[in-house]
Amino acid sequence: MDLYRLNLNLLVALDKLFAEKSVTQAAKKLSITQAAMSNNLQQLREIFKDELLTREKNKMVLTSYACELQPKLHQVLEQMRCLVTSGQQFVPNTSQRIFRIGMSDYMASLVLPKVLDRLEKQAPGIKIIAVSIDQLGDLQTLEGGWYDFVLGKPLLNQNFARKQILFKEKVVCILNPDHPLAIKEKLNLKDYLAYPHAAIRIENPNVQMLVDSALLKLGVQRDVKIGLPFIVPIFQIIDKSKTLIGTMVESVANLYQDKYKFITRPIPFEMPDIEYYLMWHQRYDNDMGHRWLRQQIMEACTERPCLTG
Repeated sequence: MDLYRLNLNLLVALDKLFAEKSVTQAAKKLSITQAAMSNNLQQLREIFKDELLTREKNKMVLTSYACELQPKLHQVLEQMRCLVTSGQQFVPNTSQRIFRIGMSDYMASLVLPKVLDRLEKQAPGIKIIAVSIDQLGDLQTLEGGWYDFVLGKPLLNQNFARKQILFKEKVVCILNPDHPLAIKEKLNLKDYLAYPHAAIRIENPNVQMLVDSALLKLGVQRDVKIGLPFIVPIFQIIDKSKTLIGTMVESVANLYQDKYKFITRPIPFEMPDIEYYLMWHQRYDNDMGHRWLRQQIMEACTERPCLTG
């Protein structure tokens, strides 16, 4: 189909259908009737020669092609929006933008509550979609438009990305109070290596494993009995295990201190503070809405009571 024959409003409708996964809700968001949105979906299915959304039990789900199409479509519409609105003033309290932010579960726990509190007061129409950091692979990069920001450790091989430091954090060991090492106020490297570990493991070449890198420089490695990309299960595991050792960002350990049974000990080897950054693609440098949200995230991080460094 020639582009000039395409009603571009259909693409806006499709982006909203992808976000809401509901014909009724997408229609409400665009202030059109459900029948009109259903007609839009039918036309889109004919254009893309794919069902795009299908019903499974009581909900609509994206087809595999739609999952591939969604980030590309969102990027194109954002670029068109920026083209049309460049130079215009961004009005937070009326904006309806959706921002996708790549982050780990613990970054979400530390940062999002403060950010969302600011949005509720200043920009109630803005929505945040968090993308798990372990999903940030080669095909879903900042360059590809899969997400607007990344919160976390610097991504490798992302030379086109901008970054601004959010905060620095220390790392500590966490142990069950009944662990044999719990009687020691200070561990040594031999202690640390003598027991198996529950460790954060992200199968993503763009994310550097800093603890393992520090140990590698010492010519040693830990015995990782269980590796997983989530933070909370590590606390649950340490809560039940009398032999495993966990290595955790100090502020996250403080966050869960009252919920799970564990004690903390200083890390027994030299390791620099971990730096966490706000990262984005250079295409958003002059996007007023993007710049506004970046500022909110930066200010929210300075309010964290557990901030170190």
